[in-house]
Amino acid sequence: MRSARRTRNPAPAAHPGSNGAPCTWTAERILALGATTDLATAAAILGISRSAAYKLAARDAFPVPLFRAGAYYRVPTAPILRKLHLQSPPVSTTDHTDRAGADEDSGHTGGDSDTAGCSPPP
Repeated sequence: MRSARRTRNPAPAAHPGSNGAPCTWTAERILALGATTDLATAAAILGISRSAAYKLAARDAFPVPLFRAGAYYRVPTAPILRKLHLQSPPVSTTDHTDRAGADEDSGHTGGDSDTAGCSPPP
């Protein structure tokens, strides 16, 4: 007689909807994230696991500067680009106050979700 216990199935290796290939972070994709990103995305870009990233952040040992906003860590994208030896974007000296780059409905500038299937795991 078989046990009533269920066996666990292994989790899929890739994100649903992806072709299983590892994602490639380019300077353009990092810049498209906006001025800052979340810790999980920064860790994915740098090749660090999510749990290791949170442990490093708690010890102030994350490879790039970050700051804590309430219960969340935010990581500026410019230091990530410098750490990876990629060209950092030039800083604009003109004053744009017309919500340039913001979504028209929500005012959200940038985001942590990537449309090319390279978003951080849930």
